[in-house]
Amino acid sequence: MSLALVVAAKDLRQRLRDRSALVVSIVAPLVLAAIISAAIGGNFTSFRATFAVADDDGGPLAKAFVDGVLRSPSLTKVVHVRVVSSAAEAKRITRRDVDAAFLIPAGFSAAITSAQPAHFQVVRSRDRLIGGQLATSLAQGFAARVEATQLAVRTAVASGARADPAALARAATATPPQITLNNTSSGGRELSPASYFGPAMALFFLFFTVGLGARGLLAERGTGTLGRLRAAPIRGRTIVTGKTLATFALGMASMLTLIVASSALLGARWGHPLVVLGLVTSAVLAAMGIIILVMSLARTEEQAAGYASVAAIALALLGGNFVPISQAPALLRKLTLLTPNGWALRAFTDLGTGARSLSTVATAILVCLAFAAVTGGIGLARATTVLAE
Repeated sequence: MSLALVVAAKDLRQRLRDRSALVVSIVAPLVLAAIISAAIGGNFTSFRATFAVADDDGGPLAKAFVDGVLRSPSLTKVVHVRVVSSAAEAKRITRRDVDAAFLIPAGFSAAITSAQPAHFQVVRSRDRLIGGQLATSLAQGFAARVEATQLAVRTAVASGARADPAALARAATATPPQITLNNTSSGGRELSPASYFGPAMALFFLFFTVGLGARGLLAERGTGTLGRLRAAPIRGRTIVTGKTLATFALGMASMLTLIVASSALLGARWGHPLVVLGLVTSAVLAAMGIIILVMSLARTEEQAAGYASVAAIALALLGGNFVPISQAPALLRKLTLLTPNGWALRAFTDLGTGARSLSTVATAILVCLAFAAVTGGIGLARATTVLAE
């Protein structure tokens, strides 16, 4: 075992002298996580839309829509209303500045109160799809309530009510809805982008980090140092064990450094330290197993680097490292369960939101350890044969 530690220490010294190892293992994932988090901003559940309103009517029902719907208390944190002077201006700024525009024509209120057909137009932005859909839904909801009010007035008049129809319409419009919506979170805190993309980028670059260590065997065979190691009184299994320990130490150092750095610089929440340590350990072992197996298929260091890159990118695409799992298509959400980083990301998401149940975390740890045992066992067995060639 002491000889294996000597081999591991030698490999670690080589990697620490290599600046590319520091860039791949720490700098690159931290910078990418910061850029993506800043681009998204806020959290995944936050959303802001800006709507333009061109009110050529100025009547009570137009004001009811603007003040009672768009500026209602339930939408103050979501919708910003921008009043413009004309429909032409509203259409113009919809091309680049706002999510959608509402064009309320003259005579809108009068047409409704006199039971005549009325209309107003929603102009949606070409590229702000969610805001456009919200604008359409708000307009449809308002139209449905107006139709319900008109129906109530017509029913009251038909039944012999003597009140003025306009007064009945105002009374029906002023009546509060019988059902109100209480929008609350399902529990825990909301997931911030840094709490997702911090672990996501760390797991993505983890495969490249462990690949730097795993390529050591092929690199030393190419330079001839492996032959000198084999000539020494050191068993082949001892050499493989030493290089495996160095790779594990490099992967753990990368992940733990990113945890501290992303927490301090980006405000990422990783969860309870001991639970995170167990999850990180299992993820590192799983990444090592997969990369060692993939590299054992290569005959040269260049082939090994290429195979490892393909495996890392494929697993990242399937595992949700670039697109949040919750926002991915249904098929991709199922395919994430075939990857260790997909399981690890689900667990980190639970930890980042303060979930009390640790069932997902425990399952993720077991799955990652299973990946490590199967792929790592095969990969190490194949790597040992390299020393016999």
